[in-house]
Amino acid sequence: MKDKKTVLIVEDEASLRLVLGKTVQRKGYAAEYAATVREAEALLLEGNYFAGFLDIRLPDGGGLELLSRIKNSPRQFPCVVMTADATMDNAIKAVKRGAFEYLVKPLDLNEIEQILDRLERRHELASSAAEEQPALVETGKYEIIGRSPAMQKLFKKIGRAAASHFTVLITGESGSGKELVARNLHEFSDRASKAFVPVNCSAIPKDLMESELFGHVKGAFTGADRDQKGMMEEADGGTLFMDEIGELSLKMQAKLLRMLEEGRITPVGSRKAVPVDVRFVAAPNRELEDMVKEGQFREDLFHRLNVIPIHVPPLRNRAGDVELLAKYFVKRHGAGKRISEDACGELEKRPWPGNVRQLQNAIKRALVMSSEDTLLPGHFSKAEEETPEELEEWIARMMRREGDGLYDRVIGQIESELIRQALEKCGGNKIQAAKLLGINRNTLTKKVKDYALE
Repeated sequence: MKDKKTVLIVEDEASLRLVLGKTVQRKGYAAEYAATVREAEALLLEGNYFAGFLDIRLPDGGGLELLSRIKNSPRQFPCVVMTADATMDNAIKAVKRGAFEYLVKPLDLNEIEQILDRLERRHELASSAAEEQPALVETGKYEIIGRSPAMQKLFKKIGRAAASHFTVLITGESGSGKELVARNLHEFSDRASKAFVPVNCSAIPKDLMESELFGHVKGAFTGADRDQKGMMEEADGGTLFMDEIGELSLKMQAKLLRMLEEGRITPVGSRKAVPVDVRFVAAPNRELEDMVKEGQFREDLFHRLNVIPIHVPPLRNRAGDVELLAKYFVKRHGAGKRISEDACGELEKRPWPGNVRQLQNAIKRALVMSSEDTLLPGHFSKAEEETPEELEEWIARMMRREGDGLYDRVIGQIESELIRQALEKCGGNKIQAAKLLGINRNTLTKKVKDYALE
């Protein structure tokens, strides 16, 4: 049973105040009421609140201004903004000022109850993150490992964003873990029981993007021998994560913007719009603001995506996390091996331009190339600075090992490293990396997935 937490309701319409109060009380919370900004400010002087519901228009002022005061106060708490004026401008302003959720009147009481449940989960998650545990979650393969202050801030942002339905734009350097953040946003949301659908925009040819996202009907184009649902419908009720969204054509950007505004899609070849309920999360591989200035990305779409910005810190700004991650990767991939403190100290000194992905690959290489039970600093020097002579010696060592399938293991190790370095050189841009390697972009994308280089 919940503690008797108190919810503040600021609404000038008496009947709505009463209905909201009964709803929060039915969920086990106490309620306090204000009809004006002045009354609310008087309550805030003494009260300690779990959450607030604020009308955007009040007789003596605006709910957004009251929201700003609450968010800037020492005893801040999450607030839900309510309005009869359903404009994008109001919604974005509310979120930018820290609103937990944005509701349009008339209110759905079932939705109010769901929001209270999400607020409770958000409170529990934020409290857990504040304890500075080494990992945010342990959901199978989706752990985010980190104990540094930068990661603790990230964990709290994930907790707040997961409890909301607003669009999220995840930024960060290549290899920093943007997709992991997106997956955890989904896992901690009330959409966790539905699908998480990742889309790599650079891996889908531009002429197929609309069909892949929105689906198509039979006969829409040559080869369309049946109706096919798109990724948007696959993600209905869940989360759609669009990685490298800067690769979308301007035409597709316009269609995506319309979907975000209307909550509907039209499959290729159809005239019938299909409603979809999708939590939208995106990550760019380039600076979208620069692309907007250059006319390569729509400004209105950028603002639609950037409602909740989350930045994933680079590994070099995560003091102490390299050792934590190194030990985690050795335990995960090392089959009983361990890493010495000296080796961890050596790894801490490196800049890691490829971030967590580069560190993980360095650990994997060292584990493969070392015959000892403990990884030492020298194992990483060899793994990072392999010369042709050392490569010959390494292959000879592999030949002496027992077991079949040597060709696939050796070629896979070399190919994986070649692709990793090409991606690093090209800043994660798959189109440029494929050109550098002289292979097809789709081939590169498949191999990146096969070798878990994402």
